[in-house]
Amino acid sequence: MNPIILNTEKREIYGKKLRSLRKKGVLPIHVYGPGMESIALQSETNNVLKVLQEAGRTNPVKIIDSDKEHTTLVRHVDQHPATGELQHVDFMRVDENKAIEVEVPVVLIGEAPGTRGGAGTVTQAIYSLSVLSKPFTVPSEIQADVSVLVDLETNIKRGDLVLPEGVELIGDPDIPVAWIQPPRVQEEVEVEEGAEEGAEEGAEEGAEDSPQSDESGDTDN
Repeated sequence: MNPIILNTEKREIYGKKLRSLRKKGVLPIHVYGPGMESIALQSETNNVLKVLQEAGRTNPVKIIDSDKEHTTLVRHVDQHPATGELQHVDFMRVDENKAIEVEVPVVLIGEAPGTRGGAGTVTQAIYSLSVLSKPFTVPSEIQADVSVLVDLETNIKRGDLVLPEGVELIGDPDIPVAWIQPPRVQEEVEVEEGAEEGAEEGAEEGAEDSPQSDESGDTDN
């Protein structure tokens, strides 16, 4: 994997003055990690956007800081709550030769035979997987092939997912990732119709048993 590179400069602006920095098209960033103090840096906003789109949360980013290099992963992206514009980005420095815990997206592929003829729909419960991997071997996604879902009794568990070499699953392998959910629309409609009919019959019986409203009410004393 070719490293994704972000060129940066030392940052001397902090606090409320960061607004003027962003208006100039420059974004504040931080680099932090074990055994180091947080480093305040800055880079052109357009360059940071390109890096975020390419790296996501799983691909390492080489941050060039003057004459130093930091191998990092994107850890936090702060956006303006109203406009969605980038406010700052945090990068966590990692050791290229040590495995780290990373959340990798789970993507369903293929067609489930058990859904044919309206027998049900595929339900996905797990959308990411915690794995151990060295930074440059972290997969961008983990695929779950739903072609094994042949009926309502089958499912795909975390331990069934095929991981690349050097990538290790973290956590319980028996937790279901995806299965076929039987259709419920028709059942819900039937239940609702039955409830409505019961309510109407109850109202009619109550009206027959109660005194006639014309003779009992609304008179002035």
